[in-house]
Amino acid sequence: MIPAPPTIETATAFVTLTEPWLIEQRYKPITSITFANVHENSDARAQLCPEHPCALLVVVPKEIVPDPSMSNEDHFRSARAKAHILALAVVTDSSMMTTVSKLYFMYHPQAFETKVFEEEYDARKWLRDKVDQLRAL
Repeated sequence: MIPAPPTIETATAFVTLTEPWLIEQRYKPITSITFANVHENSDARAQLCPEHPCALLVVVPKEIVPDPSMSNEDHFRSARAKAHILALAVVTDSSMMTTVSKLYFMYHPQAFETKVFEEEYDARKWLRDKVDQLRAL
């Protein structure tokens, strides 16, 4: 039997190290996210991948309604300073969350590449390509 990958459950998400270079953060079908929740998830990611940066796949269900005040802060600032993220793919099937995510990353440019997807398969492929490119350097 294959052991389950290491996972940390936070108040809002399941954060899992699915491959040595890939963290998946799957939000629970909740209605809102707070600043404290975002930072709790960031701490979980840092615990799962403490020795080197990882790619990050964030899956946001359609039940989550974006809070406009959450867009006022760069939630990845601390990760950028520690170089924990190689690339970030956001997957959502909500047109509103797609738009909000794209605007967020336009307003808060990151040191790592970001992209928003509707399909998880496409997001995984993009992340694998990004990691391969970075490893080749």
